[in-house]
Amino acid sequence: MSRIFPRYLRPLLAGALLVAGCASDPGPAPSEPAPTIDVTRLEAWRDAEMITGLGRDRFTLIGSGKSMLPVYGEDTVLVVVKTDFAELRPGMQVAYVTTRNTRVVHALVEKEPVGWRVKGLNNLAEDRERVTPYNLIGVVYASFITDGGMRK
Repeated sequence: MSRIFPRYLRPLLAGALLVAGCASDPGPAPSEPAPTIDVTRLEAWRDAEMITGLGRDRFTLIGSGKSMLPVYGEDTVLVVVKTDFAELRPGMQVAYVTTRNTRVVHALVEKEPVGWRVKGLNNLAEDRERVTPYNLIGVVYASFITDGGMRK
């Protein structure tokens, strides 16, 4: 310590460590709303593509419909990351391909021997199809809610 801190600075250092080292329970964090900003569809797409480029096995999709309201709906830009089927858990929002070759993003409900039951958050009924290792695209990693416009 003497090589790094001269003798005359040691009392100041000790005092600083005592003050900085006092651990106390900070209590509950103040509840603040999540940061939001209205962006155009083009801006959201650019941001999503940037995140997609930061990792392997990521895809960018644009949502449509109302089945996942109030979380996201029309024109929401989603980043989906390819995920192993064994890592899925209830509540995860996943993208999968239906037998009609339509991409769907819904929440996992419960695993069954034939696959995962899924449901749109805003839907009354679960989907008829199950999510399986063969139709799973991935898990929603990020979402960008837009104002629906294409202005620059």
